[in-house]
Amino acid sequence: MVIPPPNVTGVLHMGHALTNTIQDILVRWRRMAGDNSLWLPGTDHAGIATQAQVEKAIAKEGKGPTGKPLTRHDLGRDQFVSRIWKWKEDHGTQINQQLKRVGSSLDWSRERFTMDEGLSAAVREVFVSLFEKGLIYRGERIINWCVRCRTALSDLEVIPLERKGHFWHLIYPVVDESSHPLLDSQGQPVQLVIATTRPETLLGDTAVAIHPEDERYKSIHGKKVLLPLLGRLIPVITDSYVDREFGSGALKITPAHDPNDYEIGNRHNLSPIWVIDEEGKLKSCPEVPPEIQGLDRDEARIKTVEMLEKQQALVKISDHVHNVGKCQRCGTTIEPLLSEQWFVKMEPLAKDAIAAVNDGRINFVPERWTKNYLGWMENIRDWCISRQLWWGHQIPAYYHNVTGEMVVAKENPDPKNYTQDTDVLDTWFSSGLWPMSTMGFPDVEAEDFKKFYPTSVLVTGFDIIFFWVARMITLGLEFTGKAPFSTVYIHGLIRDEHGQKMSKSKGNTIDPVEIIDKYGCDALRFTMTSLCTYGGQDIKVSDERFEYGRNFANKIWNASRFVLMNLEGVDNKAIDFDNLTIADKWMLDKLNSTSKEINENIKNYRIGETAHILYDFFWNSYCDWYVEIAKIQLQDETQKANTQRVLKYVLDMALR
Repeated sequence: MVIPPPNVTGVLHMGHALTNTIQDILVRWRRMAGDNSLWLPGTDHAGIATQAQVEKAIAKEGKGPTGKPLTRHDLGRDQFVSRIWKWKEDHGTQINQQLKRVGSSLDWSRERFTMDEGLSAAVREVFVSLFEKGLIYRGERIINWCVRCRTALSDLEVIPLERKGHFWHLIYPVVDESSHPLLDSQGQPVQLVIATTRPETLLGDTAVAIHPEDERYKSIHGKKVLLPLLGRLIPVITDSYVDREFGSGALKITPAHDPNDYEIGNRHNLSPIWVIDEEGKLKSCPEVPPEIQGLDRDEARIKTVEMLEKQQALVKISDHVHNVGKCQRCGTTIEPLLSEQWFVKMEPLAKDAIAAVNDGRINFVPERWTKNYLGWMENIRDWCISRQLWWGHQIPAYYHNVTGEMVVAKENPDPKNYTQDTDVLDTWFSSGLWPMSTMGFPDVEAEDFKKFYPTSVLVTGFDIIFFWVARMITLGLEFTGKAPFSTVYIHGLIRDEHGQKMSKSKGNTIDPVEIIDKYGCDALRFTMTSLCTYGGQDIKVSDERFEYGRNFANKIWNASRFVLMNLEGVDNKAIDFDNLTIADKWMLDKLNSTSKEINENIKNYRIGETAHILYDFFWNSYCDWYVEIAKIQLQDETQKANTQRVLKYVLDMALR
């Protein structure tokens, strides 16, 4: 097994505690079964999160040349990256120490980091290979842009949140071939009313689209409309994407700032117009009125609406509930931007990743997650892998300083004349290679690779099936021909006692280290395991629930102390099966049947059921029944020695 690598600068949370406890159970069980078992530790460099931490730290150190707080740009790339490495060395061991406190029996001699030289070599090998196969390309497409983190994000890093907003209903006057207002049969101007949730983007409109079969607009096919505020002429186009039932049935097309508009624009050869920049501000360009230039998106919206009202181009404002994309890291509203980025063609890679699950090479437990995985993979989109950061694996593409010629290679072909691409790779690109790269890939003759790849089981939460699990499967199959693991065990997410997701902003998090300090590590582990369900439902926890685990740990302690106190004079002989009492026979039979039940349940990843069986066996069968009977048998000299042997043997087996 490989550990799902936590962020190098992170701290242990309840999700980590649960995942690592389950993995620890599985690996200890396998070791006791005599298997050659490896549980490999490591951490992820976590590009956006780690860079943000260090940027906050240097901002507190003083002012830069402009008088504003110090930024990475004041330090320069090399010095800033050096600072992050130092930060990693100073803070990177915290999570490992906390994992040890949870009792995780990892092989620390094999600890890896996603930016170790060996793992970086694997990243370069895979990138160059995919590029040469035509599966990585650089192109212009609409991407998710975070104006705060100043980087592109993949679709998975955008959280859709429902928000109350508005529709602004705007008038787009229709004109004839001579650019004069088009009049209807009553001599009235023909006007298209278009509803939009983002009036500030109309400045980048390049067309208005209507459905080709919408009878209401048949008369204006091929005509043009006047863009409000600017008076620019834009065409009326027909496209079957338009929903005739939504709004007025007419759609403003802004190819540079909306993914669907971009696709429509490509179909109709519309040239995109950028009006919002990477900072989320209105650009200084001819398409943007001077009074709006430089304003933030929200400020520009207010100003645009005021100007539309003055021009009498605003018909009405209506309430509208819609989803707004938020950056997973900082919560800033995402800005769709047309940008040149690096992408992986996912459809060809997804084919074998789908087949591997369908033909049983990979099994999801619980099985219900198979449908989620397949549904996403069958509708997969190209993966934007470039990030405008300084911390991470720098993209191995090099540009000639004079000609601009691009070379993709594992090393710079000529450092004097070629400059490396400034972007870095999405963190999930390197973690997608984790089961391979940690075992020595691209050296397929490495001892660990030959012995331990493919791995056996992956344990994780359902929230990163698409971020991580799917990408490990696609890349593993593509580069080794083997599925990186045969089983994916998915557990539920940890939620508070009211079923809400834990977050610092809500103030409802539970610190596992504090639970260990208060109740003990065993209490934490046993309580968490007992709450697992085979269906993988989310787990509700509160501070008080750990009393259950503490009480059980106390019971084990007290029972063990009683047994050890009553072993005086015991020999090391085997149990005398010819002289067992009825109670002894019942206890050993119960131990044997429970052992079989436990093995079967762990084999089938029924972790929660295992905990309940253990609780019932130890508390009820062993302590409440056998130990009490043993107290009487210990008074009988003819039964004492054999009773001691049975007590000791059952305690030893129960603890195992």
